[in-house]
Amino acid sequence: MSTDTRRVPDAGRFLEQTGAFAARALRTLRRNGAVVFWAVAFPALFYLLTVYLLIDTSAMRAETVGLVKAINAVSYGTFAALVVFLNTFSQSLVADVEGGRYAQFRALPVSPGADFLGRFAAAYAFAAVAVGVVLGVGVATGANFELRSALSLPVVALGLLALGLFAASIAVVLVAAVPEPKFASIITITLVLLAFFLTGYNGVQPGMVASAAEFVNYVPNGLATRLAVYHLVPVSDWARAGLADPAAPTGGRFLGLLAAYAAAGGGLAVVATRRSLYRGEIQ
Repeated sequence: MSTDTRRVPDAGRFLEQTGAFAARALRTLRRNGAVVFWAVAFPALFYLLTVYLLIDTSAMRAETVGLVKAINAVSYGTFAALVVFLNTFSQSLVADVEGGRYAQFRALPVSPGADFLGRFAAAYAFAAVAVGVVLGVGVATGANFELRSALSLPVVALGLLALGLFAASIAVVLVAAVPEPKFASIITITLVLLAFFLTGYNGVQPGMVASAAEFVNYVPNGLATRLAVYHLVPVSDWARAGLADPAAPTGGRFLGLLAAYAAAGGGLAVVATRRSLYRGEIQ
């Protein structure tokens, strides 16, 4: 049986297409003022509102105030990342669906995998900037950060990757499944808010959760946030900091869970992109 090699990009063409999708997505994100505000400025403002108006730090020692601010900065950094990976990512897809560009993509030897990975690479870079801005605002307001080890930054980056792939896969599925794609953006921002509040500010306030709070160490946003707190904030007593019970997710099984989230999210997103947006064509 013959194979139409024009429809199966080799590794070089795959990388070229991935880079093209990434560059295009980054340009779109950078030029969209509304996206920059909601994904970057709004989480930083939300952080400032929390630490200056919603938390009474007057009776705390100075070092405790620095830790509280750092923990909240990490929490709102995850919030910013969720906005990018769920809402902003879905808006990018909706724009191409409603603009009829997928009809053009399907007529070309474009790889669905390159499409998703390129868009995701741009979203990951944008999310990293958004997280960095929130943490930078935290430093400017007196947040106390400290790397736990040389592996701290790679672990935090893995957490952001796993969270991003899992969240972006949900965005792809929603855009593909919702009859009116524009409603996917409304659903995704609702999911961001639900994930944030139902897990106790992305897992940093498990006491807010009415039921057993152990699950905050296992859901993607809670796990990524609490791992980041463990590796970036010098908290010696999680109970006094409001982070326990449960204990910090430091075991190897939690890193394995992050890897599983990353693999499952990436695989689901590529399959959904191929079957729904490219209508099942193997390219």
